[in-house]
Amino acid sequence: MKRFITVRMWEETKDKLEQVRMDKSMKEKKIVSLAQVIDELVDEYFKKQK
Repeated sequence: MKRFITVRMWEETKDKLEQVRMDKSMKEKKIVSLAQVIDELVDEYFKKQK
């Protein structure tokens, strides 16, 4: 059960991250990696927490 929930959450999160990546790529008119998007989102989150 725990594995199913983890996989399901990853699938939903991955789809949302992919949408953010595509939006960012369109906005900047260059290819942006998924890892780069995750790094930037984590950085933004930590800045807001300070």
